Amino acid sequence: MRWKISHNGHDPRQIDLLAVLALLILIVAAYDYFMHRPETPSTTAFIVPSQNVHW
Repeated sequence: MRWKISHNGHDPRQIDLLAVLALLILIVAAYDYFMHRPETPSTTAFIVPSQNVHW
């Protein structure tokens, strides 16, 4: 089946290409978001249970 290119709008292949590119960008962004592991600070301070904290 051949693509029908209309002269009054965009070529459907361009819209499909933009949709594929948008999906790829979305997948890469989601992967980067979920795989990002924040670095743990090297100077963490813990309160020992036997200490008394006064506010």
